[in-house]
Amino acid sequence: MESHKLAFKFFVETPSNLAVEQFVPVFHRWIQTRALDGHQLIDVADYKHVHEGPGTVLVSHEANIHADLSDGRLGLLYIRKQPVPGSFAQRLRTALAYTLRCASLLQNDPSLQDRIRFRTNEAIFRIYDRLHAPNTPETFAQIGPDLDSLLMNLYGPGVQLSHAPGAERLFEVAIFTPQSPEFENLLTRIQAV
Repeated sequence: MESHKLAFKFFVETPSNLAVEQFVPVFHRWIQTRALDGHQLIDVADYKHVHEGPGTVLVSHEANIHADLSDGRLGLLYIRKQPVPGSFAQRLRTALAYTLRCASLLQNDPSLQDRIRFRTNEAIFRIYDRLHAPNTPETFAQIGPDLDSLLMNLYGPGVQLSHAPGAERLFEVAIFTPQSPEFENLLTRIQAV
């Protein structure tokens, strides 16, 4: 797989006590403190007016990081924009590692503490590249083994991947796992993969 435009989304457990505009000062603080290594953080955009849209977006040269409302569910969405070296499996690992790091930063942020927790037993993987990754069974057959291997190394047995082909949507795989480990445990595990 040639694409580097890989994305992961983790959902918020109890989104009712959060509004996407609450992420604006948090993301601005990330820019000021250079909170995310390997990223040149540039600006924050608030799209709360867009129904089930991108929410609040932290724009960096390397990726966009969203407090995302797509599909009507609040979550953290990390979309890689710039290439990283390595095989597709290594690029998958890098995108997931950054997603986990961002989620951990949000869960440990003093202004959001005790108000945000992410589900680790459900996630979405997308490829934002219709040319290299059309939403077909063939694309799923090509990337499925690498995605399954990465997730098995993180979660252990029982990972379920669900793909619904269709030309009207981006390539997307829903991820379900029987375990719900803490983000810190997943961050530790992904460093060993």
